[in-house]
Amino acid sequence: MGMIENGRNIMATTRFLLPSLTAAEKRVAEFVLASPKEVTRMSLKKLAVRCECGEATIVRLCKTIGVSGYAELKSLLEMQLQMPAVKEESVRLSTGQGMGEIVSRVFELNILNLRRTLEVAAVEEYENACEVLSTANKICFFAIGDAMFPCSYASLRFRRIGYDCYADSDADAQIVNACNMKEGDVAIAISHSGRTIQVLEAMHIAKIRGAATICITKAGKSELTKYSDIVLYNVTTDTTVDKEIIARRVAEQAMLDAIYMGVLQKMESNSFARLQEVSENLKVNKLPDKNV
Repeated sequence: MGMIENGRNIMATTRFLLPSLTAAEKRVAEFVLASPKEVTRMSLKKLAVRCECGEATIVRLCKTIGVSGYAELKSLLEMQLQMPAVKEESVRLSTGQGMGEIVSRVFELNILNLRRTLEVAAVEEYENACEVLSTANKICFFAIGDAMFPCSYASLRFRRIGYDCYADSDADAQIVNACNMKEGDVAIAISHSGRTIQVLEAMHIAKIRGAATICITKAGKSELTKYSDIVLYNVTTDTTVDKEIIARRVAEQAMLDAIYMGVLQKMESNSFARLQEVSENLKVNKLPDKNV
């Protein structure tokens, strides 16, 4: 399905949250996903009877997926039924493809994952993340392997506007950083599975120490979400031959970029002056522009 005006796709969000729903909510959600057109013509009472649940269950599901009530759910479904579906098969990567096709599909895969992550984005959670970060004394990033790439870049960006940031790739160093955190600090963790042991331990310590905790992970409840005050979800489609979803790192980088820009908007004018000063000083690392 395509995106709705505010960027959130209610069908994608429902599918994304399916594993974390109660049994009764899941029956309703599965029926909505299987028969969205039929749902748009059903009353609340009729849908409750069809799914063998109470009307309150449907209202609760609506709140969970981010809509005000059943009327808005039907309205959004009607809008999305008119939008073209994105065929996952069209971006599948496999052996035997020519270079032109590989280039095209790699780009399309990244675009697809960015779109799907945007479709389930809970704007209020991004706003909460910006709020705690705007007053943070210190920011520590926790991740392992290639998940550190977006963390390192985000750390550099926050340091450019004056933040005290730590993005050590060594697992032991991350534990040490977590042990030195306190109230007023913010920990940001990335673990797609939500089960990375070193990341879980660092976040657990940071939370005990009183730091605010933010995580970026895939759908559903996991150990990582237990230690996170703010949870941001990343949606990825694995269509690669070796099941190595590097595209998820692109989405994670975009998520951190959005948070950074949100924090920047909250900063005082002197922070913009500091950013300009840093940018000017960094020019020493570049050759003069001959066109100027």
